[in-house]
Amino acid sequence: MFGKKSTKPQSRIDSLIAHGTRIDGDISFSGGLRIDGEIIGNVRAGAGQASTLVLSEQARVEGAIEVSHLVVNGTI
Repeated sequence: MFGKKSTKPQSRIDSLIAHGTRIDGDISFSGGLRIDGEIIGNVRAGAGQASTLVLSEQARVEGAIEVSHLVVNGTI
């Protein structure tokens, strides 16, 4: 009622980090992001925006994750 507004999950994927891809460094995004590869760094969505991060079974993230909605099938 008088709390933080909840945002709806982003229903579309705007970006993809494919299987076999490795990124060393932080990632910032807006909208929807699917990771099938590997990230060594932090993954953050724009503050106050609806965002969805999907980690597939092959995905691996070594770092902090800050998003409004998260679907995890991989490894953090």
